[in-house]
Amino acid sequence: MKETVAAFTRRSGAPYEPTALLRLLGTPLGPRDSCPTLFRFPGPEGLRDFFSSWLRRLAPVGRAHVWLTGRPTGAYPRVVDAFGTLAVLEPLRLTPCSTHCFQHTRDNWVALNREIQDEETFVWVPPSQARRSLPWDRLRAAGQAKRTMGAAYEDERERTQERLSAYLEELSELRRVKAPGPSRHWCEEPAAARRTLLRRYGLRPRWTRP
Repeated sequence: MKETVAAFTRRSGAPYEPTALLRLLGTPLGPRDSCPTLFRFPGPEGLRDFFSSWLRRLAPVGRAHVWLTGRPTGAYPRVVDAFGTLAVLEPLRLTPCSTHCFQHTRDNWVALNREIQDEETFVWVPPSQARRSLPWDRLRAAGQAKRTMGAAYEDERERTQERLSAYLEELSELRRVKAPGPSRHWCEEPAAARRTLLRRYGLRPRWTRP
C-alpha cells in the first residue's frame, strides 16, 4: 500500500520516528513523502516459518534493522523465482528510510526489525506473481492481495512449500556430512555444480534434479 507518512500517522495513530541507526543508514521520509509496498526475502528458513505462522521478525532476532526493497525480485531474483518473497503491505509500521548503501539492488530501504504484530499486513508473493505488474499501491491487507493474485494462489503455495521442504532437507544433509557450504544461496549455484557436490558426498538429491 502506497501511503504518505502524514496519511499513515493520521489513519493508524502510530508515529514515524526513525532511530539514530536508521538515520545513519538511510534518509528519513518527510510528512508528505510516500512509501510504497516493500518486499523482503527472509531466507529459506524464514519463509518456511512464515508458511507455518512462526515467523516473528523479517530479519534474525537480535538484529535491530532489516533491509527491504521496492521490487518483488529484490536482491535475489533467482531465489524469488524459485520460492517467491514476502510483501510488506504497511511498511510505514517499520519506520523505513530510503537508502543507497546496499549494493545488490536499487530502490532500497532500511527499517526497524520489529516483531510482526498483524499477519494481515504481510503476504507471500508466489514466483508466478513476482514479475507481474500488480496494483501494490492499492493493496493493504493479505486477503485482498491473495484475491488479486488469483484462484491458483493456494495451489502454488502448497507446491512451493513442498519444494522448499525438499530444498531445506538437501541443505541439512550437506551440513550433516560437513560438505563445504555454498558461497551464495544454494538455488543460485549451477545445477551441475549442485549435482557434483551431492554425488561427491554420496547424497541423494531431494530438491536438485538428478
